Amino acid sequence: MMTMEIHDNLAVFGENECIYQCVLDDFKNAKFIGIITFNISSSTNSQLLKSLQEACLKGTDAVVITNIPKRFPSYYGHQYALAARKMINSYMRQLNPQNYGMRLSPYFSFHNHAKIVMTDNIVYWGSSNYSDESSRNFECGTVSTDKELIGFLKDSLFPEVQSKSVPYFKYNFAMALANIEALIPACKIAREELRDAAFIPWSDYDTNFEEKWIYRTTESGLTLKFLRGFTEYFSAFDDALNVIDDIVDEYSDLDELPEKVEILRGLYEDYMRSYDNFNESISSLFENLEEVARYDASDEACAIIADDYGMEAYDENLDYYAEKAMTEAANTYEEIIIGSEQTVHDALVSLDSMIEYFEQLNTSLHQLLEVSPEIDNTSVN
Repeated sequence: MMTMEIHDNLAVFGENECIYQCVLDDFKNAKFIGIITFNISSSTNSQLLKSLQEACLKGTDAVVITNIPKRFPSYYGHQYALAARKMINSYMRQLNPQNYGMRLSPYFSFHNHAKIVMTDNIVYWGSSNYSDESSRNFECGTVSTDKELIGFLKDSLFPEVQSKSVPYFKYNFAMALANIEALIPACKIAREELRDAAFIPWSDYDTNFEEKWIYRTTESGLTLKFLRGFTEYFSAFDDALNVIDDIVDEYSDLDELPEKVEILRGLYEDYMRSYDNFNESISSLFENLEEVARYDASDEACAIIADDYGMEAYDENLDYYAEKAMTEAANTYEEIIIGSEQTVHDALVSLDSMIEYFEQLNTSLHQLLEVSPEIDNTSVN
């Protein structure tokens, strides 16, 4: 048994209402949602599951641990096995991670009777399940914002219960798929932003008024802020597939890895190599573009006046030499930016390659998804 002294608690009681509505309201602010329940609603119109789905589709990671009513260790009649199979199929449909953007990690604990609904900011525990039907009953419980308790539940209790539960997928790498599926559109958007910063659509007589993208030689969007933001954004995906490495570690004591785990290990190692090469390539290319990003024509013009025309640029001659210096600074900028065009093309090609790679990796990972065989124990054909 675990015990903990807690603070900032509120006892809640109610009938014909959701007594943990304050936790649901925090879903929109949460980075993590954790749910332990005896059951969930089998209704396709479950408002609670829709709330969870909306949060997951916006990028929140969630864990649901539930029992499955009517599923027993064994069945003493065909009709009981059929009833169990129907309930199991319903739960598998309701909690299919693919309907939650692969941000949901469902687990099944066939001895669970606890009820906890939490985010990384607030937690409820009590008598009410995470099911719409519970709101019709008289329920009671406690709500807390105790940070120490929330940290304990998220980092200790949930992992402990998960380790003793059956995951939805035999190899639970749904989070890796969610990260890869987020990377694909992120790469596409990044490519568009880089193109728009460096090129401009143009049409005239020479193009037969067909729109083409031409390289910007003035007013380039390749600013220092843009380049740094670009590289910092992609560095956040360095650990996108770490969950796969964790899965492989679970089998490290075996002399030989299961076939699918061996494939997953190969995909993970290939990803790390490809991602490192991509990051290194983009960082190197952008280092070459920093001269463009740092160039300030006004500062350069002032330097030209001071260094080259200091003796002449005064009184009635100042405007003439100021204009002359600005023209020289603009010409220098044009030379620098023209020289960077190939670098930008190389960066775009690198992004195209990574988009293609991520799409292939996504397909390969989906092909390895396998529902845990321990969930359905009915042997019903």
